[in-house]
Amino acid sequence: GHVNAGKKNGPAPPEGTGWECDKLSQKGADAHFAGYIGHLSNSNGVLKGGLLTGMMMDSWECGSQTWTSDMENEFQQREKYSLRKWMPALFGYVIKNQETTFRFLHDWKYVINDLFTNNFYGRMTSLAKGNSLSVTYETSAGDVFPGDIMEYYKFADVPMCEFWQPMSDNFVGSLNFKPIKPCVSAARLYGKPRVAAESFTSFDLTWDEQWQMLKETANVNMIEGVTHLVYHTYMHNPQINFLPPGTSFGAGIGTPFLRGETWWKHMPFLNTYFARCSYLLERGKPVSDVLWYLGDEIDHKPNQNAPFPEGFKYDYCNPDALLNKISVINGLLTTTEGITYKILWLPSTTHMLPQTLEKIYSLVREGATVVGDAPKQLATLSEGNNATLRFNAMVKSIWGNSQLKGKRKVGKGTVISGLSLQAAIITLDIKPDVIGDTARWLHRKTQGADWYFVCSPKGNAFNGKLGFRSMGSAEIWDPVNGDIKRVVTNEKDGRSWISFDLPEAGSCFVVFRHNGDISTPLRIKIISETAIGKNWMLDFPGGWGTPASININELKPWKDLEISYEGKAFSGTATYTTTFYAEALSANKYILNLGKVAMIAKVYINGKDMGTVWANPYKLDITGALIAGNNILKVEVTSTWFNRLVYDAAQPEDKRKTWTINGPASNNVLRASGLLGPVTLVVQKDY
Repeated sequence: GHVNAGKKNGPAPPEGTGWECDKLSQKGADAHFAGYIGHLSNSNGVLKGGLLTGMMMDSWECGSQTWTSDMENEFQQREKYSLRKWMPALFGYVIKNQETTFRFLHDWKYVINDLFTNNFYGRMTSLAKGNSLSVTYETSAGDVFPGDIMEYYKFADVPMCEFWQPMSDNFVGSLNFKPIKPCVSAARLYGKPRVAAESFTSFDLTWDEQWQMLKETANVNMIEGVTHLVYHTYMHNPQINFLPPGTSFGAGIGTPFLRGETWWKHMPFLNTYFARCSYLLERGKPVSDVLWYLGDEIDHKPNQNAPFPEGFKYDYCNPDALLNKISVINGLLTTTEGITYKILWLPSTTHMLPQTLEKIYSLVREGATVVGDAPKQLATLSEGNNATLRFNAMVKSIWGNSQLKGKRKVGKGTVISGLSLQAAIITLDIKPDVIGDTARWLHRKTQGADWYFVCSPKGNAFNGKLGFRSMGSAEIWDPVNGDIKRVVTNEKDGRSWISFDLPEAGSCFVVFRHNGDISTPLRIKIISETAIGKNWMLDFPGGWGTPASININELKPWKDLEISYEGKAFSGTATYTTTFYAEALSANKYILNLGKVAMIAKVYINGKDMGTVWANPYKLDITGALIAGNNILKVEVTSTWFNRLVYDAAQPEDKRKTWTINGPASNNVLRASGLLGPVTLVVQKDY
């Protein structure tokens, strides 16, 4: 018999709380859908008639389920032998011997995965489509419970993962906490052009989240393959009669993207950056040289920090995709959507299924290159002796009688065993896609063009050269401001070398066009750089304990000004104004460098809006507004809410001018805000 395990959904309000459904049964999926989304979208629902257009299922956080009411029959149908006598192995007993027990447990996990994938996720998609809903699925199998970490994504219109801030080497801020790569790989192998991510989730709700930090966090995860950000969290906050900033999701989780933020008026600039990146990351096809087979054992989620040959990219491959989505075209492993790979890598081959080996053999005979050793053991009890015969025959056909180490021709293809992947790549004479320094990169292509997303290494600037395997006229596309410029390349030995000067959190797209030159590449020469702004007028808005205006002759944080403590804790937008003299103008370009800013600056020259900067480098081209003689520079600087929230935390409730559920404590040290400089005028010649 079996009983209710007592698991309830959460977090949810009391009226939305109840038993978890049976996620290994279609009846469970039916009940789940009917009891929630169906109430909204069916013929009697409040969101019927197309008002509800999509359904997203968040990451799996409900523990592990391993039983359903018809489990014995489900197991018998799939594995062709009876479950009951093997059940003691589920409680830790060894039956016959360890190897035999392992094979049964493998079959058990395969059945669990098949039920979970098809009966729940597949059925939920079917129900959603019956209600004209798009489907987004977040991280699930292979994380909390054992299962194929990729297969269930095939039922999603948009596979979705998640990433957290701040980045760290362990727990929630690490790549290993909720791996991005399996979701990205599933999207690529199953033909899903968009990879969404729950973005900027955090337990560190500080109200001092720096946009440059958010940019760098997003860059790292976009390099992993994310193409579409879903903010955690944007709150509707419909009321207008409360103090700013309001509240984010819950009491202490997420990054507060809400209209009460000091910087909300500048949000289009951050959104535009991410939108430009998303556009280019969802066009064309990704380029990776290696297809990394995760194996037949349904293992734990793969280590995202595992060593891999420099200059190459890979995607994971699961058993279902290997069997059903991969063929060989012109010697390349090719998905049904046309993504290609040069190598199928088998890094873990202790146990394998006969059907896996048969597919690998067919791929090799058709011209594929496989790197990896022969499996040592059969992975299943299903089919008994026939499975053993199939297993042995395929091992012999692929790796030979003696299973010699090295390179072996099989049909039109090649098998390399006994060598590391790095050694195999050298043997095959496959050139790295990108070589050079420590920058991060991602490669996509379409007919007539290749493009690379290039980012500074985490926590550092990047000033160096990269050599690309692509050739053609090269352009740098800046996703921050939309600028496009032709760059000088040094072509040598089939590789294009380009110099970069990216700040910390810097990024760009390098676009190679294969249909001829577009324009003459520019070289930049700095003619001079002069400090400006020895005297400033600093204006504050009223009502925050600050003077209306003060004169300063030194740029310093607001917390260090000679004003009241409440004034030092000002959060919001203050305006700096100064005048500076420009010599007779020439045909050169004039760049305003604000130095350091905490954290957003909007710049006006002689009353003309020159743009907004929100991360390094805080530089703007002001050539179009500059005049010979005296010029008026105005800089509107916006900080975060942190300092004012610290100040208000020490005030009686009726004296506070801000409100949020969970803010910084009163004993925090005020942080630097404002225009910190030095401010300089750079005269630059482009030629």
